[in-house]
Amino acid sequence: MNHDDHSMNEPNKSVEYSKFAGVMVLIAILSYLHANNAGASLMQYLESFMGVFFIVFASFKIYNLKEFAYGFQSYDLVAKKSLAYSYLYPFIQLTFGFVYLLGYSNITVNILVLFISLISGAGVLDKILKKQQIHCVCLGNVIKLPLSTISFVEDFGMAIMALAMLILR
Repeated sequence: MNHDDHSMNEPNKSVEYSKFAGVMVLIAILSYLHANNAGASLMQYLESFMGVFFIVFASFKIYNLKEFAYGFQSYDLVAKKSLAYSYLYPFIQLTFGFVYLLGYSNITVNILVLFISLISGAGVLDKILKKQQIHCVCLGNVIKLPLSTISFVEDFGMAIMALAMLILR
């Protein structure tokens, strides 16, 4: 077989995007099942989706916490100043996930999610505007995609959903 070193080290993007799509489909299915079990309103679906999303994404980060923490520092505005925040971030997400799934979300939780997501998203946007190629550590080292792809979904998607829940309340 003729494989150069570069192709051996680079992840196959179609495989990585397929993994990401699979994770998102699983999140959508689990959210739908949880929301239907809890009443199936739009608000319940948003809470279920955010809960499952945060728990799944936090789990990927915790899987290799050290790698996540150092990678996160390369683009998150707060993490750049505090490695401790990088280590804490997945547990913040995990807490948000359980709060949403247990039905304890409120205006304060949604404001916190909005605030944290927008700060993280601002760091992502900065790197994208500077055209810097950075590996996204949002799903740990399990799924390897560029920063722009997953981080936009994670940060701005969660911010939009938190804002929608603030408006719908």
